[in-house]
Amino acid sequence: MSTLDTSAAALRQAFLGFFEAHGHAVVKSAPLIPQNDPTLMFVNAGMVQFKDLFVGHETRSYTRATTSQKCMRVSGKHNDLEEVGRTARHQTLFEMLGNFSFGDYFKEEAITLAWRFLTEEMKLDQSKLWVTVFGGDGGSLPADTEARELWKRISGLPDERIIDMGMKDNFWAMGDTGPCGPCTEIHYDTGGDTPPVLEDFETGRVVEIWNNVFMQFNRLPSGELQPLPSPSVDTGMGLERLATIMQGQTSNYHTDLFLPLLAKTSELAGKTYQRSDSEDDVSMRVIADHARATAFLVAEGVQPSNEGRGYVMRRIMRRAIRHGHRLGLQTLFFHKVCDVVIDIMGEAYPELLEARELISKVAELEETNFRRTLSNGLRILEESITQLRETQQNELSGESVFKLYDTYGFPKDLTEVIAQEQGLTIDEAGFKEAMQAQQERSRGGDVGGAAIATIYKELAQSLDPIEFIGYPHEDSPMEERPGSWRTRESGAATYLEAQCQIIALISEGQPIEEASEGVLEVILNPTPFYGESGGQAGDKGIIVQDDGLQLEVLNSTKPVEGLTMCQVRVLSGVVKKDATVWAGYQPDIRKETRAHHSATHLLHLGLREVLGNHVKQAGSLVDPDHLRFDYSHFEAPTDELLSSVEASVNARIQSDATVSTDVLPFEEARAKGAVALFGEKYGDIVRVVNMGDSVEFCGGTHVRQTSDIGMILITKEEAIASGVRRLEAECGAAARTRATEIHGRLNQAAKLLKGDLHEVDVEQEPVLAAVAKATRTYRELIQALEGLGETTQMVSIAPTAPTLPENFGAAAARKGRDLWRALTKAVNSKASEIEDLAARYHTLDEGGLLNSLAQLQVANRTNERALARQKQAEMGAQAGVLLEEATTVGGISLLATRVEGVDGKGLRELADQLRSQLPSGILCLGAESEGRASLLIAVTKDLTKSFQAGKLIKDLAPIIGGRGGGKSELAQGGGTDPAKLEELFSALKNTIQAQG
Repeated sequence: MSTLDTSAAALRQAFLGFFEAHGHAVVKSAPLIPQNDPTLMFVNAGMVQFKDLFVGHETRSYTRATTSQKCMRVSGKHNDLEEVGRTARHQTLFEMLGNFSFGDYFKEEAITLAWRFLTEEMKLDQSKLWVTVFGGDGGSLPADTEARELWKRISGLPDERIIDMGMKDNFWAMGDTGPCGPCTEIHYDTGGDTPPVLEDFETGRVVEIWNNVFMQFNRLPSGELQPLPSPSVDTGMGLERLATIMQGQTSNYHTDLFLPLLAKTSELAGKTYQRSDSEDDVSMRVIADHARATAFLVAEGVQPSNEGRGYVMRRIMRRAIRHGHRLGLQTLFFHKVCDVVIDIMGEAYPELLEARELISKVAELEETNFRRTLSNGLRILEESITQLRETQQNELSGESVFKLYDTYGFPKDLTEVIAQEQGLTIDEAGFKEAMQAQQERSRGGDVGGAAIATIYKELAQSLDPIEFIGYPHEDSPMEERPGSWRTRESGAATYLEAQCQIIALISEGQPIEEASEGVLEVILNPTPFYGESGGQAGDKGIIVQDDGLQLEVLNSTKPVEGLTMCQVRVLSGVVKKDATVWAGYQPDIRKETRAHHSATHLLHLGLREVLGNHVKQAGSLVDPDHLRFDYSHFEAPTDELLSSVEASVNARIQSDATVSTDVLPFEEARAKGAVALFGEKYGDIVRVVNMGDSVEFCGGTHVRQTSDIGMILITKEEAIASGVRRLEAECGAAARTRATEIHGRLNQAAKLLKGDLHEVDVEQEPVLAAVAKATRTYRELIQALEGLGETTQMVSIAPTAPTLPENFGAAAARKGRDLWRALTKAVNSKASEIEDLAARYHTLDEGGLLNSLAQLQVANRTNERALARQKQAEMGAQAGVLLEEATTVGGISLLATRVEGVDGKGLRELADQLRSQLPSGILCLGAESEGRASLLIAVTKDLTKSFQAGKLIKDLAPIIGGRGGGKSELAQGGGTDPAKLEELFSALKNTIQAQG
């Protein structure tokens, strides 16, 4: 082998450096999660991020590029998950080295560069290199003789080492229509006693290492192939395969990309990795591969779930954990293997280093949950086998086998082995059917996000970049701003208007020249409207001309970088392309949006500071009224932790730090510590927002000083998915309004507790309604007990709500918010729990709201018990009187009678009193309430062999136009005809007489 540094890191850098030296721009790897491509679950090839360049929908500053692209092939037609670990070259995650030409060089230079890199840079033995070219389809597509001749001239390879292949192997197409063209592949002979034959290209002896795709044609719907005006090149070479060859190995798993992972797994399992096909070695390779995929997916914000990408990720993780279980690993291990992935790959992919703690926590949590699930799976399999034996069947259903596979991590072959040991078979066809349905689920629908309409891509290429005049001039006086500005009053709103030009009009996806009605899209340059992106809501506003044109701006978006589009409704006049207009937004609304957006940055930092560095933003929404912030975390933070987060943010707000922005190259921004956010697409040049010790990539609008935010008030915290939680909060004017409203409610609660029930409208507020109910109950109980001449427990309370100063700050707002939260908990708690809350929040509750509610509830409990005792005594006395009416029928004691002023619950309480005084017999009690009959039948236990209460009431209730049911000793029912209760009593007597 060569004396080159053959480590994977060195090979990656050598490839990129070689092509950079040949004029290629080094482009960073795109995220695994595709941007604006609903056809893909994960990026699965190096060319994915260049799709629009190849089809002419986009142009960039370069016409040739090189990348090392992280790729995932684990779903759809690339789903070879069961082969991972069993073959030398199947992986879920891999790196694709590529060089690309966008209408620049073509076949000759592509072949020349590939050959030079492999033979001169990598110094591979030319005698081991073989080439395949497209040999034609025997019809309309001729053989690529040009590529064959170029290979012969550039490499000197003889004809027998340049092999013709057909459509399946050596012709590439983006789809049924569109760009396509022949391929030429470079293969490496790993060795043998004789020269390779064609079959060796399939068995694995001869390994494909490089594929050059020549995008040469455009296939029309008719099938006709038209030559492309600017033919392009798309190449790909797997880093893992290159490393295998350069390091003298025969398996990708035996390179420095995997060996440290295998060593860690071997160490944890206490078993030696033998580089064999044994089941133990297969399990170790599966764990190594799946740890790589897991680490990268978590770093990009994916969390295990039951749908879409999260579903695929969970299957990968659980498959690895199941193999760990197979190796005998009894304690949590998977996070430790993932940590080695970060050590190996972190330098090339810094997002792994940034997410180290998060990756560890996700892996630990999923393994903890799955170990519990795995135990259940073994139990379920044992139960299924037992059930088959009991029913004398010998085949496990496909549905059962798939459930074990999909839910509990049992691969079909493991279930099959266990079944065979028990003399059983499995339903292969049923399993395949269930698997096919699962593959449909794993596609996850539009997993790649919304596709970008072609019209926007075309406009972005044909128009100059749209200038957003919000950033540099947001706070400048109008006279200091470039261009023409004015203010205008419209109703209750004040608009700040800039003079702009309409450079495009779009209706239903097509460019138009003018419109006088309907909803359409307008593109202005320059524009004062912020296009929705980065979580910040798009601006609304108006577009006018002094001649009567008036457009309502419904929303502003940024469908592609550099293009801001306004959705508008024509209110009056005719809007025309190229017209000069006044475009206005409301500066007060923009001010509040800026405050909320800046607060999200400080909130992100506060969460990381209090909860840990594993916290990552997983989504956000910012508008003038509130912010919503999704973040990675695995348990509900306590009230105390949330208070600490809130205090941290408010302290940074009050520090009055200057907010500044820098526009920097991506890597330079990362070197400054700028935090990149999940799901965001970043170009080579990025905008970085600095707020004290908060440094984040961001394209949104922000305050000048952190003190402009005013304050932050957290209003809600909840879980929204496994490992993802959501915070909602308000800032500035919205927070002040919220605080004022809360203090108003606290004052209303104080009035209710003091007995002012008629002064407060409680219909729209459940907490106040609960307080009012407690006060009303107190009064009713006192009145009822006094009417009976009983002693009552009286309370004397006079609570007050905290005052809110006119120029209140965050501390006063938080105090009221926390007290309201405590009151919300209190109204749903027992009296003793309310007393605990009152003690816990006594420093907030200086006016005694919680303590007053606790006293009221204690008094209610005491008075309810006193009233219940009185009622019980009355029931006892009433029962004694009623029992005197009992008669003997057929030798059985029977009490069948009406009782007055008793509902269904009262009938049961009375029956309990009667049964306690009736050793043996049957009770039948009827009552009338609001025109309906209530009925109860009770049978003492000694008579239930002959008479069952449930059957008696079922047979008799129809007499009163109703029905009923119950058990043998007690049953209840009702009906619509209380006048027939006496008829029912007679029927019961006849039944007893007949059976007695």
